[in-house]
Amino acid sequence: MAAAKDAEVGGLGLDWTTEPDILDVSGLTEWHRLAEVYASQPARFREGDRAAVAAYCTWWSAFAISAADVRDRGPVVEGRSDHDRGRLVKNPATVAMREASQQLRYWARELGLTVDARVRIGLADQSEQDGDDTDNPFS
Repeated sequence: MAAAKDAEVGGLGLDWTTEPDILDVSGLTEWHRLAEVYASQPARFREGDRAAVAAYCTWWSAFAISAADVRDRGPVVEGRSDHDRGRLVKNPATVAMREASQQLRYWARELGLTVDARVRIGLADQSEQDGDDTDNPFS
């Protein structure tokens, strides 16, 4: 009966050892970090959550790549088009970083990775409700 109930709510606990093929090094690093953070909660994520966790890790990677470009080249770069040649323009990576951060916030809420999301879905303990957010990936 318990196995049937597990199947109804998204399957058994997520097998973190089966890594999504779509993740690059940065995405896999985040996948492994989440696996470590949630190792003591084997049913926190279910196999039915695999695509959502992979999407979160994919957007994490996109954010990290874009943020590294902004860090290395700055928020403005020399224009490359004929029209912009010789003048500074907004680094295109800032647009990618903004899109990735919006997607990260969405997936973090969906997966309950922030205090606010955990409180909303009833997963937060009292210390989190009081402001302790030690496992928040954004803190």
